[in-house]
Amino acid sequence: MRPTFVCDIIPLMIKAEGGLEASSREAEIAELSALYGAPAHRQCTLKVSDTTLEWWTRMQPRRHGEVVLFIYRTSGNLILHTKDFYPAGTLRVPSGGIKKREALVDAAQREALEETGLQVAVERFLAVIDFAFQHQEHSRHFCSYLFLLRETGGELRMRDVKERISAFVEIPPTELDSVADSLENMPSAWRDWGLFRAFPHRVAAELLPDTAANEPGPSPSK
Repeated sequence: MRPTFVCDIIPLMIKAEGGLEASSREAEIAELSALYGAPAHRQCTLKVSDTTLEWWTRMQPRRHGEVVLFIYRTSGNLILHTKDFYPAGTLRVPSGGIKKREALVDAAQREALEETGLQVAVERFLAVIDFAFQHQEHSRHFCSYLFLLRETGGELRMRDVKERISAFVEIPPTELDSVADSLENMPSAWRDWGLFRAFPHRVAAELLPDTAANEPGPSPSK
């Protein structure tokens, strides 16, 4: 059985409490839409524990949204990674926080380099997700910006040791739903995190064409 969450298409101007940045980025999103295609908009409400809500409440003043990176290698496969403190078998696409006043594309390219060692180019602005973390009558919002990227150079390796990335795996886009399945069925202590991390994979699986797995990417620059 799928876990309980609610997701719907939402308008470009996202209105939410608690530090959600999407509304203040309206002009930037419009500019990126013209360059890389209009993103899908999704709203995902997750019923979480009081501990999870407390964590988001503490973190909200320091977190200005995140970029979620679907990076095509030249093989046409996507990069997943795991970290040394994750439960065994946990894999997901890279992601990272957006710095204050940082442009979305800058954040995506910076995080790609820090987490994978690769230079990347934006292929498509995939989606904007407004997450609502709810516990009883309280909620906190957070925004994820999904980008499809292409490897253009570099060497696949961890550059930032603080990330504690322990391995990389490559998959065809057709396996994204399977990755989401695994994240949605994590041990109870990781349930809220797993549901949060699973949803972008579901959205990307919906949006990426099956043929993308067979399309060769550009050769990395020397």
